Amino acid sequence: MPNVTPERTRHIQVDGMKCAACKDEVEQALRKLAGVEAVEVDLESGIATVAGEVEPEDLINALSSTNYQARRLTEHGSL
Repeated sequence: MPNVTPERTRHIQVDGMKCAACKDEVEQALRKLAGVEAVEVDLESGIATVAGEVEPEDLINALSSTNYQARRLTEHGSL
């Protein structure tokens, strides 16, 4: 992940990923968004970490066309 400030890092919970191909599909969908600089998806936890100038709602909406459900996370868990 590039050196970015916490204010420019977003975390979302992605449900439904079961394999590496699922993880790749989620990463590709998120990378297509304008303002996204880097994406890391942890298959085991289901957490996607995204660096850049993008809002969590945009990340969630980007996954609406996939087979995965996403929700916003805060530092202390989901909203």
